[in-house]
Amino acid sequence: MKKLLLSLTAIVGSFTHAQTQLHNIDWNLKKVVRNNITYNLPQNSEMGSPVLTFSTSPNSPSAPNALTNMMSPICGGSIWALIYDSEITASSFNVWTLGAGGGNTPNCTMPENTAFNNQYTGYFSMGTTSFNYQIIFANGVKTLIITNDAGDQAYYENGTLGTKNTYLSLSGKAIALYPNPVKEGSVHLKNAEHIEWIKVYNTEGKLILQNLSTDAKINVSNLLKGGYFMEVKSQSGISRHQFIKE
Repeated sequence: MKKLLLSLTAIVGSFTHAQTQLHNIDWNLKKVVRNNITYNLPQNSEMGSPVLTFSTSPNSPSAPNALTNMMSPICGGSIWALIYDSEITASSFNVWTLGAGGGNTPNCTMPENTAFNNQYTGYFSMGTTSFNYQIIFANGVKTLIITNDAGDQAYYENGTLGTKNTYLSLSGKAIALYPNPVKEGSVHLKNAEHIEWIKVYNTEGKLILQNLSTDAKINVSNLLKGGYFMEVKSQSGISRHQFIKE
């Protein structure tokens, strides 16, 4: 009897751990790989930052068992699924019902966004009901990789940015932030050229502020006091920096 209770405890513990890995986290969509071709998420204000979430779903007469709701809004539509909690393991999940696309107010008009949206919704729309997944943690960032029956994959990220700054060299000079620490107003970027966007994350890796213009600065007046991470997309790629709001 004691061994049976220990076995049941281990099973419940394993299930709870698997559920916790996916649940109540904003998984930021990064790319889709279909037929060995990689489609990176377009970086522009129209596309924004689509996320995938797994959350507890209320039971209903048609689905009396414990359910998880999977949701990923994109381009005015949404990828969604209902998953029995009992069918979530540490490396896979089976969906009870799944939908992709749709939406009454599609907001993707740029060709690159429309093309990516078609690939992303197509990844989920091919009749797959069983998905494998893995979560990799490195440099303070969690990467979620979900694989469908055809072997196609969707990549997501969540977590704090690396604690070390990553500087990109532009004309022999490194990007730098000033003032740092900052009390009010904007943080400016020195030696930054052809800025595409600036994003600010808190220490938990949650996106809390972004500037999707070409300005080499971002207003942080409304941020609370503390430490933050900044990502900058420029002509040379993406650099990561730390700053303090006083």
